[in-house]
Amino acid sequence: MKKLLYVCFAFFAIQIGFAQASPEAKAYIKNLKMKESLDQTKTGITNLILSENLEKFNTEFDGLASTFITDFENLVHENYSAEDLNKLNKSLESNATPEPIAPKDAVTFQQKANKIQEEMGMSLEGIVMKYGDPAKLEEMQQE
Repeated sequence: MKKLLYVCFAFFAIQIGFAQASPEAKAYIKNLKMKESLDQTKTGITNLILSENLEKFNTEFDGLASTFITDFENLVHENYSAEDLNKLNKSLESNATPEPIAPKDAVTFQQKANKIQEEMGMSLEGIVMKYGDPAKLEEMQQE
């Protein structure tokens, strides 16, 4: 019985450790149309990918995009209040000019945002190199 209790406590501790972003943070990222932007990037890149690698590329790209969005949702959740995010979401949903708000710690927020973007860029470059057409990639480098 004690073992079962310990397993339950461990499970709940793990679940708390993987806390998800708030609905307000998720809505904010959705309102920023980050997914649509990433989809446009994907469309622009697919002409560099070998046709036989396209399915694998799409799978890896979609995983990267999902991780990128989740990381940004969590970053926004950590750095903005639900009240501020609600205000921003209402402004964005009504196409009004949003009132500027500042994160709790602007410097740390910017550092973390830059890190998330750099990681995405490096990962994206890696999968393009992995699945891309070598001739097209070399031609692109020469331009």
